[in-house]
Amino acid sequence: RLIVLCLIALALVIPPPASALDATGWSQQSIYFLLTDRFSNGDTANDNYGAFNADRNDPRKWHGGDFQGVINKLDYIKSMGFTAIWITPVQMQRHVNAYHGYWTYDFYGVDGHLGGMSKLVELVNTAHAKGLYVMLDVVANHTGDFQPFNGFAASPFDRFDWYHHNGDVQNYNDQWWVENGDVAGLDDLNQENPATAGELKNWITWLGTQTGVDGLRVDTVKHAPKWFWRDFDAAANTFTLGEVFSGDPAYVADYTNYLDATLDFPLYYTINNVFAKDQSMWQINGRFRDDWRYKNKFTNGVFVDNHDVHRFLCDATGRPGANWDKWPQLKAALGFAFTIRGVPIVYYGTEQGFTGCNDPFNREDLFDSFNTANPLYSYIRQLNAAKRAHPALQDGWQEEKWVNDSFYAFQRWKNGDEAVVCINNGWGPQSVNVPNL
Repeated sequence: RLIVLCLIALALVIPPPASALDATGWSQQSIYFLLTDRFSNGDTANDNYGAFNADRNDPRKWHGGDFQGVINKLDYIKSMGFTAIWITPVQMQRHVNAYHGYWTYDFYGVDGHLGGMSKLVELVNTAHAKGLYVMLDVVANHTGDFQPFNGFAASPFDRFDWYHHNGDVQNYNDQWWVENGDVAGLDDLNQENPATAGELKNWITWLGTQTGVDGLRVDTVKHAPKWFWRDFDAAANTFTLGEVFSGDPAYVADYTNYLDATLDFPLYYTINNVFAKDQSMWQINGRFRDDWRYKNKFTNGVFVDNHDVHRFLCDATGRPGANWDKWPQLKAALGFAFTIRGVPIVYYGTEQGFTGCNDPFNREDLFDSFNTANPLYSYIRQLNAAKRAHPALQDGWQEEKWVNDSFYAFQRWKNGDEAVVCINNGWGPQSVNVPNL
């Protein structure tokens, strides 16, 4: 397995970091995504907040990670070369298993397990002082599962007509059900009610003003109406990266007409097939043929795994005859993700070789694993260094130069800066004459 990166710099100009990130600014970044509760415990005094005690022996309970822990480890992230972090939702939860933050109870509260609003602001300010941007995960489709036995979420989201009451989604191929049914029993908000939609817009404006974050990752986008996301995006007044969990590029890409960008789930499935499962690299050729569908392909969020799917090293087949040897596949996938169009996003623990499969086992604690001598940590730092030094690898134009079942080559360029990337996805050496460079 080998990725070769050839760089040609002609009158190279490296733009300074943007003071406020628009879509163009985000297209030039690389993001480290972390689950706050599973990253680092900087303050043990908040571990048992709200009587929902931290228990690291139970993978479904709170473990104690918090904003102070993230603050303490910002240099670990920055030294790997990342320019931004994405943290999981911060809203107040009310469940022993809500460590992830996606089951909101109080939209206008920040969960005490994490440290509260003042500590969140300190995290954002400290990250900014270190030259790191902050992306915050937000949920506007649903609350936690409180109905019908435990009332509603906290005021003002405590009104019957602010919710749909259709039960769980019955047919994921029917968009009406996707938008109007409960996801896994979570109480589905009724954005068609002007009061509900208005309050969600008020909340996101308030949250951005209070925290000073630089962008939003927006959860469960396909489960709310598209027109709502356009209004939500305007109220947020910052960059929005939507999660549309689907492998269909036509379906995913249309949401970029309502939010600024989307996570590139179609490409994720291609990366998994090609690099983890040794399938044909012609799939990459086919996937890039759909790039015209996106409003701005350079802002697609590119990832090899995340908290909702298996970690890459769980799925990787490994070297034939030595299937434990999976790192070459991961390194090829990461090299591809960092050099193609889009914003590379690395899931915490990848740099330490984490291998978890199904949720929650793909949400391991990093707490005691901050090993900067790990070869994967060093490799990601090298990839980030190349990306930061060359505008061609940020938002430069991209053109395919060669493809066969186990070899892929492409060229990128911007303002005289050029890069040629060649990826051997086989387990042995290859000799390829790449034309027209």
